Amino acid sequence: MKLPQNKYFACRHLSVSRRDLADIKAFEIAHPETGAGLERYLKYQALFDEHSGVMRTYLVRLKRTGECVGYFSLKAGLVSVNEERASNGITFDTVPGVELANFAVNNAFAQKHNAKGLGYLLFSGLIAPFVLEHAKTLGIYMIYLFALPYERLMKTYESYGFHRLPRKAEEQLHQRLKPAYDESCIFMYQLLHEMRHG
Repeated sequence: MKLPQNKYFACRHLSVSRRDLADIKAFEIAHPETGAGLERYLKYQALFDEHSGVMRTYLVRLKRTGECVGYFSLKAGLVSVNEERASNGITFDTVPGVELANFAVNNAFAQKHNAKGLGYLLFSGLIAPFVLEHAKTLGIYMIYLFALPYERLMKTYESYGFHRLPRKAEEQLHQRLKPAYDESCIFMYQLLHEMRHG
């Protein structure tokens, strides 16, 4: 399967090349108050997860210069839906999805080039088409993420086409599915058929 790319950007799996290591070290988040965890993940955990197969992380580069524009991490997952209480416990269905576990723009690049809207360009021009391409060979119903509960961040994801569940469904899903490291985060999702027609 080809790695994501378009006219302007190209992605590569994270590696221990000298260039990747230098870019990881220099990577900056625009809003440390909400994104410090994304910077820490890239610098201290991503290579381990990449080699163990837990998650795949991609560095995004500007084709023309090779500069690091941002990064994202994807992993396979499932989401539980239609919860019901029964005499023998709780029953629910599951649907397959891809988790956008990490996603950040390199602020050093954005500042240098006075670039606006990079997150949307990377999501719509690289991540969404890549997930849709994989959906041709794998069952994928949705792409989802766990967003930090900051209004600015959640509005950004909404502008990319992500939604929240109704409150009761969100609470139920958080009880079953939310990883410990995402304790304060909010589940948001986008169905693939919305991405195809959006």
